[in-house]
Amino acid sequence: MAYCEHCGAQLSGAARFCSSCGQAAGAGIASPPPAPSRQSTSVAKWMVGFVAVLVLLNGGVLFYFSRVLGKKAEQVSASHPDAAAIANALPGTGPQAPAVAAAPAVPQAPLVAEAPASLDENRIVTAEQGQCALFSKEELTRVLGTHFTHVDADATGCTYKGDAPREFMRTEALWKGGRALVKLKSDAYAGLHQSMVNQHYTKAEIDAHAFPIVPYPEVGDEAWVNLINIVTARKADVGITMDLRYYRDSDDLTKMLVNAALARLGGKRN
Repeated sequence: MAYCEHCGAQLSGAARFCSSCGQAAGAGIASPPPAPSRQSTSVAKWMVGFVAVLVLLNGGVLFYFSRVLGKKAEQVSASHPDAAAIANALPGTGPQAPAVAAAPAVPQAPLVAEAPASLDENRIVTAEQGQCALFSKEELTRVLGTHFTHVDADATGCTYKGDAPREFMRTEALWKGGRALVKLKSDAYAGLHQSMVNQHYTKAEIDAHAFPIVPYPEVGDEAWVNLINIVTARKADVGITMDLRYYRDSDDLTKMLVNAALARLGGKRN
């Protein structure tokens, strides 16, 4: 049995047109197209309805909570006093409060005492008085800004020390033999210089070379200084070696201390 391929109506055996929809029957189809089941249609309708209900419920819940939260925020804000009112109510903060004068700054004592313009070069220290008489702890504390607490003497010199690391200064004084002392330094420098000449360095290269010991002008009659600020100097035949490695930031201070020490040793300029 044939059926209309357009509407699915049953066709008579020789019909050329469908009596139901009027379309050309054509070849027709052997069996009618399956009709959608009522059950699937019902399920689809139920799903659409369920989704619509969920959308409406979510919208209602969001609207409800937004209203509730908004009211809570308004209530909390309303329950708090105005910040400007609090500020005006505090003593000394209102618009008409008199200005409070700032407390005068308390002057702070300097951490390091300023060095004096010079040290006493008229004081004479003899070999009998000893190495540690060259400077006093109090004098070095005032000049160098280091709190020296003790001095340690040995056969050749005196070490001034503080209680903290790097609070250190050493002097080695010679009341005679200063010329030989500085000659050792000058000979060492001359040997290094000549070595560079023998290796055919140019004058510019030699002048730019950092020697481990170099002449130190404006100190005694002759002086030399090494890279860590240990000075060897003489005035006439008295000499001194002064270790100021922890005080190398001030060239003027180094020269002042060495010149004062040479003067106290009684050295006379030739």
